[in-house]
Amino acid sequence: MVSNPEIVVVMGPAGSGRSNFINKLTGVERAKTMRGLGSCTQDIREITVKLPNNREYVFVDTPGFNDPDRPAIDILHTIADWLEGKYREGVLLTGVIYTHEITERQIHGSLRKSLDIFSCICGDKAAKHVRLVTTMWDQVDDPRAADIMVSQLEANFWKPLLDAGARHMRFVNSKKSAWDIVKDFGMERQPLLLQQELVDAGRTLYETSAGHALYLQIQNLLQEKMGSITQYSGVVGTRIYRGPMKQLEAECKHIETQLRNARRERQRLEMCRHSFWHRLTSLFSNPTIVTPEVTENDLVIFVVGPAGAGKSWLTKALSQNDVIQGGDSRHPCTKWHVNASRYNFKNSTNGILVVDTPSFHANYDFYAESTMNFWLRSRFAKNCRSGVLFLHPLSKDPRDRDVLMQRHLDTFAMRFPNKSMVPSRVYIVPTGNSADTKLRQRLSELGNVVKSSYGNGVRKWRVSMFPEVFEGQPEIAWGAALLLLKDIVQTQANEISSSRKTTLKDIRPKPPDGHVALKIYADLFFDRYKEMTNCSLDAKIVLGRVARDLTPASHPGHISALITCAELLSERFRKEERKADLDEIVVLRRTAWESVPLDDPRQQGTRTALDECLYQRFRREGGVTDLEEIIVLRRTALERASLSDRCRALVHLASALQERFQVLRSRSDLEEAIKLARAALALNPPGHPDRALSQGCLADCLESKVGQGVYRIHTARAATDASSCNPSDIQKVITNIISETLANMPPRLLHTPTGTLCDRDAQLSLFVDSPEYNELYSLTSPAQICGKVSLFFEFATLSHRWGIGEPSLRDIEGGRIYDLESTEGLAKLQKFCLLSLRHGFQWAWSDTCCIDKDSSAELQEAIGSMFSWYHRSSLTIAYLSDVSDAGSLANSVWFKRGWTLQELLASRTLVFYMQDWSISLNSEGGNHKADPTMLEKLQKATGIAARYLKDFSPGLDDARSRLRWASTRRTTRPEDVAYSLFGIFKVHLPVLYGESVENALGRLLAEIISQSGDISVLDWVGEASSFHSCFPANLIPYQMVPCTQSTPSDSTNRNSFHFEGARKLYSTLAKLPRPRFVNRRLILPSIAYRVNAVKLLGTATDSPDYTYEIHVSHLMPLVVTLSICLGEDPTTYILVRPWHPKWLETQTEGGVEPIWELLEQLERPFNALLLMRLPHNEYKRIASNCTITARVQDLASIADSEILSLEIV
Repeated sequence: MVSNPEIVVVMGPAGSGRSNFINKLTGVERAKTMRGLGSCTQDIREITVKLPNNREYVFVDTPGFNDPDRPAIDILHTIADWLEGKYREGVLLTGVIYTHEITERQIHGSLRKSLDIFSCICGDKAAKHVRLVTTMWDQVDDPRAADIMVSQLEANFWKPLLDAGARHMRFVNSKKSAWDIVKDFGMERQPLLLQQELVDAGRTLYETSAGHALYLQIQNLLQEKMGSITQYSGVVGTRIYRGPMKQLEAECKHIETQLRNARRERQRLEMCRHSFWHRLTSLFSNPTIVTPEVTENDLVIFVVGPAGAGKSWLTKALSQNDVIQGGDSRHPCTKWHVNASRYNFKNSTNGILVVDTPSFHANYDFYAESTMNFWLRSRFAKNCRSGVLFLHPLSKDPRDRDVLMQRHLDTFAMRFPNKSMVPSRVYIVPTGNSADTKLRQRLSELGNVVKSSYGNGVRKWRVSMFPEVFEGQPEIAWGAALLLLKDIVQTQANEISSSRKTTLKDIRPKPPDGHVALKIYADLFFDRYKEMTNCSLDAKIVLGRVARDLTPASHPGHISALITCAELLSERFRKEERKADLDEIVVLRRTAWESVPLDDPRQQGTRTALDECLYQRFRREGGVTDLEEIIVLRRTALERASLSDRCRALVHLASALQERFQVLRSRSDLEEAIKLARAALALNPPGHPDRALSQGCLADCLESKVGQGVYRIHTARAATDASSCNPSDIQKVITNIISETLANMPPRLLHTPTGTLCDRDAQLSLFVDSPEYNELYSLTSPAQICGKVSLFFEFATLSHRWGIGEPSLRDIEGGRIYDLESTEGLAKLQKFCLLSLRHGFQWAWSDTCCIDKDSSAELQEAIGSMFSWYHRSSLTIAYLSDVSDAGSLANSVWFKRGWTLQELLASRTLVFYMQDWSISLNSEGGNHKADPTMLEKLQKATGIAARYLKDFSPGLDDARSRLRWASTRRTTRPEDVAYSLFGIFKVHLPVLYGESVENALGRLLAEIISQSGDISVLDWVGEASSFHSCFPANLIPYQMVPCTQSTPSDSTNRNSFHFEGARKLYSTLAKLPRPRFVNRRLILPSIAYRVNAVKLLGTATDSPDYTYEIHVSHLMPLVVTLSICLGEDPTTYILVRPWHPKWLETQTEGGVEPIWELLEQLERPFNALLLMRLPHNEYKRIASNCTITARVQDLASIADSEILSLEIV
């Protein structure tokens, strides 16, 4: 016998074909117990057989989970004992097979319960050794229905296992089919979760995931049956129903006995483990501690607050749901008791533990603090992820000593045995009665107290106000809980991503991530409450935001979550008209539209919704930025409109241009609007339903043109007739100009005279109180008013390399930076503000503290607007902390950082300061960008031409050069390499922190190609990206400057050339569409050359490189070096010359000369791409280690070129 046989366990429901599978494979009809692996447990069959790979296999047939003749507990005991015994002997399983009868038309309760138990036995880590096998395919009558059943299984019930690495395979009742399944197992072996829990963790069966899942199943079944008995007892009283009643009661008693036994065994275990601690707690007047065990994988919510705040009220509300299974909640009044309720995530070791804490600062302080001390020391694990819900009763003044939040939180923190265990994330949940007339006033007072005091206590807390008042509603309770849990999980993810890289000996078992489970339950709660009419709209919005934030951008439901959240906010905006709601709606609609693929049916709907909300904000606030984005959207709609929709698309774009003319008075806008309106009218003959729409649009545009002369006359009279102006009209003009000015500025600015951080409301308030505001009413023209407002709001920006102790928004909010104790980062901020003040600016902006980085929406908007903010600023101060003398300026790390590139290019006025805050070069005019000496230094340090340094325009022109500028720069977060270029290329893309750098860079390059068709970004050499084979893995390959090779043209060739073929080639190339990127596929128009032969010349000794000689039709032979080995079939490969129709635009017009110019261009050597053909007419680029420079054989071969539009993945 082989010393190490392969062991495969076969599990599944009763009657699903487990034994038949083993019998077909082994040819053994009767069980033959294998000797040497230990005694055979009852109902466990071990069959040994040697299979075609000449290895010995042991197949273990287990009892069915839903066997009607045996209790489920006995079956689980049998399987668990066998698995535990083998694991203790050092025997690991090769694989696990779970059988499912495909002829089952629906997944009823017993099958679902069997799968739940099986999932808990295996766990996620062992899932890659699991094969989900559908059986009885030979008995299928309707193959289509069976395939539909498989799709449902894979998309729903099997999805967690499949996502963890399990695979689905089909058993068609043959030995070959069975062997194909078995040989699919690899050589790696992994213990099952149940084995690790029983042996490694030393748990009893009832403490394992599988035991707990079975316990819950029995409990739910008991409640269901007892409910049936109650229903029968209340309605039925005749003898006809006595028989069924007795049968039902007997069945329920049997189930109740099983449940009682399970409870008794668990209670006995807990008493044995904790009897010592119960004796210890009796010293404190027998304090009651009702709590399950806390594990490192739990998410813990501490409910803290003064007496009477409603802590037990909230924990009870949390238990009143039908979404997530929870434990019992006791003690309606928490005095010196610590009560905890567990809410378990299905099929996971994660759980939510809600801890109802005692109230401090009352008559029973000693008991409360002692009980809390004991609970934390005995039950709370060091690495638990935790946060605090602090309940504040609105019936009391938040400044009262008895309810003061800071005092309670600091007392709570002192109970922890270790400072590192204290949770820092706190949400303040107001409790009270919404009918209270002073509710809004008390909420405002509470907000002010929180804002001014949370950073001044013993410990620094990260405090946020929950936006709703809790009055006992479960949806509000779970909204607050999920919001806190989301922040806890996100904080942990950020800490992990920013931590140092570990070595092998540092690696510890990673706790299960609660993000996925939180998302599932956030979705369930949101779906549960969003359709309820008695649920408050604010609560729905909170739950919707949590569900949205927990949905990754790569998830299929991400776009739907954005749209749903925007619709709820729109509903509230229609009722209350909150400006913040409208701003958030715009961000959500924009992100949804940018995330929808071009071929998605939601593309038009998301674009229209974004258009509508932008226009709504434009009508309210008059911001030109919104109108310009509307015009971009409507141009896109016109490009993609079908013939039937073209008229309305023309009218909508013309209307937007006419609106912009009304604001900016640009004649070109009006002329284009009239042209578009006339084109729309031409599409609609008399009688067409849209003719009136196009006629009305044209009339509006012509009326604006006629009124243009009236406007000029009115403007000329304004200076002499100002006294007759209507004051309300002047007020309206002033309001519109101020609103537009603030809309184009950063939402938060530092006020340099006072050192306070001001939001837009505070900025506006300071302006209204200033003398400059009163002067506006004496001005006679909008241009003068606009100049005065712009002068007041001039601001300076800081460009720097982040250092140690940079202050965040939370650090300085509510205070004055000049009063705060200086750290290295704060000292830099103080110096910057003082320097800005000396330059005459009362406003300053820094990326460290003027952005709320806890708000994903604000961070997204800031990254998208940062280029325009630096461009709009009146002065950018570049602080070089590592430069001590002007001669070493070019050596600063500032020139190697990613974000400083856009700051260098965007700033119109830029001044460099050295380590000691002395100016690096005194230049006339105070702008280093205008100084020839400094400009020469910057050109050498960056490799950027002086004309771009002085006057740079963001956009997609010459994308290859812009990527080269960034290729030598680095960022702290890898994905920022791409995000820092969004402003330079003037693209709007979602910011998805946590994605790979290849994904972020791939999305950027795809957007560049989609908008411009610029294929110069494909010209690179090196490692390919996992996002797309045509993109590099990073920016390093763009450091190489593409070289253009030219060859002199020979005019004598024209006489011997067949010209008709060249004419056809010119015509074909002129009709090609530009390259585009759709659904992660590059549609690339190309001149294609078929590969005829591939010859291996040699391999490198120091690296896995292969050198080939490739013969291609119509091209000279060429030599390439690749990092992969090519196949033997040369027809698999193709060499292409990417093409862009704009290259024909440079040809001169008239006669045959353009055709000859094209031929001369195609005769020159070019950089080619090597592609490999894939199934479904797709191609993949093969990355090379050197430039593939190709050249045509002669002019005749050019005319015979093959033109293709290739789909490359």
